[in-house]
Amino acid sequence: MKELHLLFKKVKLDDCPILLKSDPDENWEKDWQVMAGEWNQENGWLIGAERGNKGGILFSRQSFDCDVIFSFTAKTVLPATRDVNAVFCAHWDREIDYLGNAYVIGLNGWYEHKSGIERSPEVGLRALSGAYTYTPGKEVRITTGIIEGQSFLYADDVLVTELIDPHYISGGHVGFSPYCTMLAIKDIEVRRAVWEPLIQSYDPEF
Repeated sequence: MKELHLLFKKVKLDDCPILLKSDPDENWEKDWQVMAGEWNQENGWLIGAERGNKGGILFSRQSFDCDVIFSFTAKTVLPATRDVNAVFCAHWDREIDYLGNAYVIGLNGWYEHKSGIERSPEVGLRALSGAYTYTPGKEVRITTGIIEGQSFLYADDVLVTELIDPHYISGGHVGFSPYCTMLAIKDIEVRRAVWEPLIQSYDPEF
């Protein structure tokens, strides 16, 4: 995918500087910090598992102070079938020892195989859809992130969800959050979001 087309915004990915590129190997912990769940590396994949009704969390060690575009390849590890989840603009709440302010994106989640974006902790801001269904065990290329409060989720070049938060979170970590499931993740890339206005208007159709 070379371009992202969002509402009134166009992103040329080649114009967006790479801030982090991670191909997991035996030194994966130099880029990633385990916050919750079980994590290891196998054959070039990060493997994350959480067996409880909660999210296992892996954070990038680097915190980003800019809008980011976050891409990676992921799949569920069968027989796990759900919640291909990631986080960005993510912060850790030390009082509760769990995920604090963050955006969570997911495929086959929210208990009914929905896909979408929500803001953590529970503030009632989420955009969910049953229109896209991920096939468990299959590799999917996800591109997500945020630009001035406008977050988005692409799966294999298809725009699944777009969400605009008028009081958005700025900065933070990126990472992953298998929610009562097991995921495999590789080919991870974080870019600084660079965009240009996209003029959009209608001409009469009739």
